[in-house]
Amino acid sequence: MTRRLSLAIAVSFAFVAPHDVPAQIKRVTPSLPTPRRDTVRARPDTARRDSTAADSAKTTDLIKWNPTDSVMEALMKRPGYSATKYQGDEVVFNARTRTLELKGKKAGITRDQTVLVGDSIIYNDSTKIMIARGDTVILRDPQRQAADVIARGQMAYNVELHRGVVTNISTSVVTGQTWFVSGKQAAFVSDSTRGNETIFYARNGTITSCDDSIPDYHFQAKEIKMISKNIMVARPAVLYIGEVPVMWLPFIFQDMRSGRRSGVLTPRFGVSELFRNSPTYRRHAENIGYYFALSDYMDAQFAFDWRSGARATDGDPGWIRYNGDLQYRWLDRFVSGSLRASHHALRDGATNTALSWSHSQAFSQSTQFTANINYVTNTFIQRTTTFNPQQVLATISSTANYQTKIGPAAISLGGTRTQYPGRNEVAQSFPNFGIQVPTLSLARWLDWTPGFSFQTDQRLNVDQAGEFTYRFFTNANGAPDSARLKRNTRNTSSSFQTPLKIGGFNWSNSFIMSDQEINAPATIVVVDVNDSSRRSSRVFARTFSTELDWQTGITLPSFLQSSLKITPSVSFQNVDGHAFWIRTEQSGGRFVHQTKRAVVGLSSSPTLFALFPGFGAVSRFRHSITPVLSYNYAPTADISTEFLRALNKTKQGYLGALAQNRLTLSLSHVLEAKMKTTDTSSTAEPKKMRILSMNLSPLSYDFERARKTHRSGFVTDFISSDFTSDLLPGFAGNVRYSLYQGDILSDTARFRPFRETIGASFTVNGQSGIFGALSRVFGRAVPAKNPQIERVEPSADDALANRVLSTPVAGASARNRQFNVPETQSWEATLQYSSSRQRPPTGNGIVIDEDPTSKCLIYQANPIVYQQCIQSEAANSNSGIGITRTTAGGPFIRTPPRDNLQSQMTFHFTPNWSGSWGTNYDFQAKKFGSHQVSLQRKLHDWNAIFAFTQAQNGNFAFNFFIALTAEPDLKFNYDKQTYRPITP
Repeated sequence: MTRRLSLAIAVSFAFVAPHDVPAQIKRVTPSLPTPRRDTVRARPDTARRDSTAADSAKTTDLIKWNPTDSVMEALMKRPGYSATKYQGDEVVFNARTRTLELKGKKAGITRDQTVLVGDSIIYNDSTKIMIARGDTVILRDPQRQAADVIARGQMAYNVELHRGVVTNISTSVVTGQTWFVSGKQAAFVSDSTRGNETIFYARNGTITSCDDSIPDYHFQAKEIKMISKNIMVARPAVLYIGEVPVMWLPFIFQDMRSGRRSGVLTPRFGVSELFRNSPTYRRHAENIGYYFALSDYMDAQFAFDWRSGARATDGDPGWIRYNGDLQYRWLDRFVSGSLRASHHALRDGATNTALSWSHSQAFSQSTQFTANINYVTNTFIQRTTTFNPQQVLATISSTANYQTKIGPAAISLGGTRTQYPGRNEVAQSFPNFGIQVPTLSLARWLDWTPGFSFQTDQRLNVDQAGEFTYRFFTNANGAPDSARLKRNTRNTSSSFQTPLKIGGFNWSNSFIMSDQEINAPATIVVVDVNDSSRRSSRVFARTFSTELDWQTGITLPSFLQSSLKITPSVSFQNVDGHAFWIRTEQSGGRFVHQTKRAVVGLSSSPTLFALFPGFGAVSRFRHSITPVLSYNYAPTADISTEFLRALNKTKQGYLGALAQNRLTLSLSHVLEAKMKTTDTSSTAEPKKMRILSMNLSPLSYDFERARKTHRSGFVTDFISSDFTSDLLPGFAGNVRYSLYQGDILSDTARFRPFRETIGASFTVNGQSGIFGALSRVFGRAVPAKNPQIERVEPSADDALANRVLSTPVAGASARNRQFNVPETQSWEATLQYSSSRQRPPTGNGIVIDEDPTSKCLIYQANPIVYQQCIQSEAANSNSGIGITRTTAGGPFIRTPPRDNLQSQMTFHFTPNWSGSWGTNYDFQAKKFGSHQVSLQRKLHDWNAIFAFTQAQNGNFAFNFFIALTAEPDLKFNYDKQTYRPITP
C-alpha cells in the first residue's frame, strides 16, 4: 500500500545507532565543470566564483527549514535516538519497500549537522542508500569537513557503509591556497579505521587554483585521489594554459595536512638544467634535501646545492654546498632560535664552513639573553661566490648580550665580532660590561646617579698597508726565510661616573682609564722635546699607551631661564687634551703626569624667533634660531717636559699651556611654514612644513691664541653641518670641513679650511611636490592622502635588495627569494651621494699609500685578473680605517678619495607591469660598480620575472622565470650565473 502526502514538514524518523556521514571535503560554493572555451570571445569571463560560501563567517543555509511544532520537538528530543529530519514539497513513503521519496525546490534531509539537498531524494531504509538528483546536489558535514560536496546530476550514498557515488562533482581544498577540484565520475568512502577519513576518487577530473568561471589554467588528470585533510594525488597530469596543453607530468600531489610534517624538500632547478640550450651553460640545482619535523618545539632540514664542474675555469671550478638548519621555539619557556651550518666545497680544493646561531631567551621579566652569531672560515669564498651586491659589501657580524637587574641597577654584558668579506681582518669587542643605576635620592637635597662601563676592542690580522709586511729570519737549515707579519691592536677603556646633584648645583665626577697596544712594528720620527729641529727615526716592535684621568666640575643653577637661560660653571681641566696620567713607549713605560687648571665658564642658550606673513598656500612663516653661546676663561699653565716627551711633542711652538680666553658658538636654525586649511573646527590642527632645518657643530675662537700667534684664533679642528627639508621628501645633507693644516696645538698649524666629506640623500615619487602638480595638469589623479611622501624607507618589495640577507651566513634561508610587485602604483626614486677625501699631508714624515693598485701588483702580469683585483679591493668596506696612536710621529696612511652615487628606482608601466633598477656609480673610477634590474609582470595566476644582477666582485646573473602563484616551485625557469672572481 502506498500513501501519498503533500507536507511542508514531514514526520521525523529516529534511529537507535548514531549516524556517521562520510564526506570530509572542505566547503566551497558550487562550480560548473569547465566547458570548452568560446574562441569567438576576445577574453574569458572574469566573473569570480561566489566566495561568500568559502568564508566561514558568512555560511549560508542550504535549505530553509519550516518551524517545528510541539510534537516534532518532543520526538527529536527523545534520549538515545538520532533524529533524521526531512522536508520537501511532496513526500511519498512506501511502507512495503520502506522507501521515502522527496520532491521539491529544495528537498532536503538532515541528521545531526549533516545536510543533503537536491531536487529529489530517495531514501531506502532497508538498503540504507540515499539517492539525490538534480541540477545541484549538495552534501554538507561541518563536523568533519569545511567544504561542500557538490554534484551536477546524481549522488548515491550508503549510510551504513559510508560510501557514495556521484557524477559531475566539484569541490575545493584549502591548503593555504584554495584548489578547485572537479570530475565527471567520482566516488568517496569514509574509513573509520583511520580516524573517519574520507577518501575521494575521481576520473577525468581537473584541478586549478583560478577562481574564474572559465579558469585561465588547469591540470587535466585521468585519475584523482584525495584523502581528507591528508593528501591529494593525480596521475597522469597535463597542464593546460587556456585550452593549450603545455606540460605533461607523471603525477602531481599536494599535502593537505595541517601543521608540520617531515618530507622531501622541493628541488629548485630550471628547464635549462634538463635541456641545455648552450654548450657553455653550467648546470646547477638547489634545495635537494629533506625536512624533519622533530617535535612540537623544533624542526630541522638538510639540503645541498650543486654547480657543475664541467668546463671549469680558474674562477669557477664548480662546487657543492651542504646546508643544515635547526629551529627551536618553546613559548612557555620564552626560548626561540635557530642553528645553521653550511659547508661550501669548490672543485679546486678550497672550502668554506659557515655557522650561524640565533638565540633569544627570557629567564625572567628583567633577565634576557640574545645572541646572533655568524662565523665563516674563508671570507674570500663567501665573497666571490655570491651574486648579491649587498652581500659583497656586507660584513659578517656577530652580537651577544646578557641583561639583568639587581635591585635598581641594570647590568649588561655582551660583545660583538665582525669579519670582512674577502679579507682576513677581524674586529671584535668583548667584554662590554656596564652598570647603570637610576637617580638615587639619598636626601631631599641630594641625588646620585652612578654608572660604570668596561670595554675591550680588538682588531686582529689588520691588512691595512704598512711599512713592514714580512718578517725576515734564518730558518733551521740556515737559509734566509720570511713570514708575513700579523698586526693586531687592542683598546681597553673603563669609566666610573658618580655625578651628584646638591640642591640646584650639579657636581660631575668621572674616573677614566684607557689602555692601547699595537702589536705591529712601526717607524716613528722622534723629536727632541727642547729642539724641534732634532729628529731621528726609530723602529718600534710595538707601541702602547695607558691613560688615567679624573674629570670634575660644578654647574651652578641657571638664571634668566625665560629669556637668556644663563648657566655659570666651574671645572678643573687638563692643560693638554690627553689624560692626567700617561705612559707610552716614548716614556719607557713610566707614568708621567701633567697639570690641571681651573676653568670658569658661562653659557647661554636663548631661542630667537620671528613670524612673517605667508603667500599662496602658506598662511605664515616661523623662523627660529637657537644659539648656544659659551665663554671660558683659564689662566696660563705649565706642562712638564716628561709629559711632552711621552707624547713625542716639542715645547717649541706648543700652544696648549696658553691662557684660555675662548668663545664657543653652536647654532640650530629652523624655518617652518604653516599651511592654510579649510577645516574651521576647533579641533583642527594646521599642517606644518619644515622648509629648512640646519645644525652647526660648535665653533670656538680663542682671543689669546690670536694674540700670541698673530694668526687665526679658531681652536676647533673640525666643523660640520647637517640640513634637512620637507620640500624634497626624505632629503638630508651633511658636510664636514677640516679647519687647520697641521697640529692644532702647534704654532705651525695654518688655518686652511678643507672639505673632507659631503653627503646627500632624498626620495621622490609620482605624488611628490612638483610631480604631483604636473600629474594634475595632465589630468591624472593624484591621491590626496600623504601627497608629499608615499614611502621613504625601503620595503620588502625592493627588488634585489632583499634577495639574500647579510645574516645569517649559513643555512638554506633567503635563497632565490622571488620578488613581488612594488606596493605603490606610481614611480619612486631614492638617491644617495657620498664623497670623502683626506687632507694632503705636509712635511717630510712617513707616508704610506693605501691604494688598491699596491695590493694587486702580484697580478700585474695578467691584465684581466689585475683589473678584477683592483675592483675587488676598491670595494672593501673597511678601507681607510687606520691605526691611530697616542704618540705623534707615526706613519700617515693616505687613502684614495671616494665619490659614490647609489640609486634605487621602482616604477609601474601598467597596474601589472612593474620594474626596478638599482645601481652604484663610482665617480673616481668613472664606472658603475653594480647593477640590479628587475622587470615583473603580475598575471592572474602567474608571475613572470626578468632579473639581471651584476655585483662588485664581477659576478653577474641572468634569470627569467614564470611561476604559478599558488605553487611558486612550479615554474618555467632560466637561470644563468657567471663567475668572474679572482683566486686569492
